[in-house]
Amino acid sequence: MNQYESQAMREILVKSGFKDCISRDIADIYIVNTCTVTERADRESRYWIGFFHKMNPNAKIVVTGCYMETNADDVSFLPGVFHVLKNSEKNQIAEILDPEAKDPEAAFRSLRISDFKSHTKAFIKIQDGCENTCSYCKVPLVRGYFKSRPISDILDEAKDLIARGFKELVLTGICLGAWGKDIFPGAISKGVGIAGLGLVDVLRAVTELPGDFRVRLSSIEPKYVTDELIGFLARDKKMCKHLHIPLQSGDDEILGKMNRSYTSEAYQTLVNKIRANMEDIALTTDVLIGFPGESDANFRNTIEFIKGMLPLRTHIFTFSRRKGTPAYGMAGGVKGTVLKKRFYDLNTAALGASYVYRRKFLNEKLNVLVETKRDKQSGLLMGYSDNYIKILFQGPDELMKNIVPVRVEYMTLMLTVGAYAPNPS
Repeated sequence: MNQYESQAMREILVKSGFKDCISRDIADIYIVNTCTVTERADRESRYWIGFFHKMNPNAKIVVTGCYMETNADDVSFLPGVFHVLKNSEKNQIAEILDPEAKDPEAAFRSLRISDFKSHTKAFIKIQDGCENTCSYCKVPLVRGYFKSRPISDILDEAKDLIARGFKELVLTGICLGAWGKDIFPGAISKGVGIAGLGLVDVLRAVTELPGDFRVRLSSIEPKYVTDELIGFLARDKKMCKHLHIPLQSGDDEILGKMNRSYTSEAYQTLVNKIRANMEDIALTTDVLIGFPGESDANFRNTIEFIKGMLPLRTHIFTFSRRKGTPAYGMAGGVKGTVLKKRFYDLNTAALGASYVYRRKFLNEKLNVLVETKRDKQSGLLMGYSDNYIKILFQGPDELMKNIVPVRVEYMTLMLTVGAYAPNPS
């Protein structure tokens, strides 16, 4: 979401006469687009504000993003900060920096993009805000209730990005699966609004656009992974066979305290259903460790769940107390030394699970979207397959930004290495 909104602000400024600076140490203006999902994210935002001010004391620093929704007063007094913007004010960035560029319609215009600078994939924001109430999460406090973007706007943006040669469009949102619920009021049944439109309708409209491209979903909550969505992913050739479905914990006691809307058994049933329809689909997930009251036994249940689920990737978070959330005042915090060991143990299990999933593709050919930069250590080309396996391989620079066939030759716990295989055989 922040990458998308940063690009949108960049385009607004360029259209208003500003120019991208080729070197960050001589810029006149720095824009820090913040996140506040964890305390670490807050700390990193403050670090970059200080870093830019020390590097270039005469520059203006504009700070925006989710951290500003609750901490604008504190940040506005930091040295070098020229202005702070709420998320809803990002579309007014040009007139804030240059009053002569005042656009009376800016406050009412939605953010949109036509390019995605320095990216191989292009993100398209289809929705904002969250309807869930997870006890640890600050996002609903700073992003508000969900708001869906009209299909016509999504398609216009997709057409522009396809015309610019992007081979992968990633649909993103804070609560992606709830798309349409506010446009078509009423209870959602099986993930579809009463009026009959839901996320699958967006996917169908985008994949029906002409062009050589593929479509990927960003993170989607388990309750939105419906039979209709699973069926569409299985049938449509432009849809990437990959779903990122947050787990957070493999223990029912902790899931209950987190106010998650499923049990570990229900999540496993969903995994089984998905793989029954798409045997080779990649599943990736998020896990939150160190939630207040998480015992060794609770944590072991999560370890065993990951070993059985075999996700391609597991993004591991440590619990962060966020003011304003129900979990902020919960007792039973986990010590830092325990957290470090749990992180190591879970990461080890996750790497093993990833290896077991990936090795089924040894000697198989996968379609890989090649990144615009080579792997720093090996000098090899790198890219991601339809099912999100990162693959390194030999090849010329001309393959960059294209989807090419690569045969998997060998792998380690950390790496998958292949060979460019253009021939039909």
